[in-house]
Amino acid sequence: MKKSLKDLAPIAIPHGPPVESTAEYFKSLMETSRMVKKYPVWDVARPTPQVLMEQARRDLMEADEKLALKRNEEQENRITMDAKWQDLREKEMLLKDSFISFNKFIRENQEKRDRAERKMADDNEALERKTRETEAIRQRVAEMEEVKQLMEKQVKDYTIYEDYLMSVVHNYPEFKQPLDVLNRYEALAAAKSTLAERQERDLEMLESARQEIAALTEEKKLSIMGLNNTLADLRWRYDKVRNRVIKWELALNRLKETAAKRHVELCHVQSAIWSLYVKICKQKGLAIDVKSGDFEQQLVVIMRALLELKRIYKIAQRRSKEKDAESTQTS
Repeated sequence: MKKSLKDLAPIAIPHGPPVESTAEYFKSLMETSRMVKKYPVWDVARPTPQVLMEQARRDLMEADEKLALKRNEEQENRITMDAKWQDLREKEMLLKDSFISFNKFIRENQEKRDRAERKMADDNEALERKTRETEAIRQRVAEMEEVKQLMEKQVKDYTIYEDYLMSVVHNYPEFKQPLDVLNRYEALAAAKSTLAERQERDLEMLESARQEIAALTEEKKLSIMGLNNTLADLRWRYDKVRNRVIKWELALNRLKETAAKRHVELCHVQSAIWSLYVKICKQKGLAIDVKSGDFEQQLVVIMRALLELKRIYKIAQRRSKEKDAESTQTS
């Protein structure tokens, strides 16, 4: 018999009058309609490699079809663009032919215009370059002034630290110079950072291990529940099959007993047939040339003998009636 599964999400019955729970009921209905239904992982069909391969093959076929459509579209667009370019080339040739007579005049004016533009551009470029250089130098001077003031301020502010480091060097003989104190501080800071990172990493590993243990425990619980259900189902099937086996064993025993009875009867019948056959052969003076196991031939000989006896019986009965009739007439 299957075990009843424990309800993992029992229904919470509200306490109090039903009128007060009406608002909460409609609110829960609205939230339920907006909620995204999620199903347990064990109810989702797990894709096999064959299914994934078929999905990838289907996506590849769809991509090939889209690519073929895009190629056809690109060929049509290319033909259209080639026709438009050809039209533009023809128009360009016509335009060039129409301006051949004015080419020399346009060239001279263009050369004069180019020389004037180049000269103007060179002058403007030289002016802009000098302006940029001047502005860069001014900005550099201003930055250097700011750096100078900042460094003077930092030197003034950090003088107390230098005095402190010098006092530490004088009070502790293991330090030869202030740089040794700074190196010691950097080493301790680096060790502290390393230890903090290691502690953080160990805590993350511990949390990850705890989550894995919880997930594994839940998975094993579900697996045990499934195995219990399977075991109950197998026990039920075993009992059903055992009952059927007992039923058919009883039927087989009955068949064996019936077959044994029929075999005994058949042996008696075969023995009787053989005895009758031997008697008939001895009475008729025939040779016993049929084997003891050939019951068909024995029955054929017996049937012939019975037919002869039946015919003789009919003849004797008829003659007896004739004699009775003669004796009756004589009397």
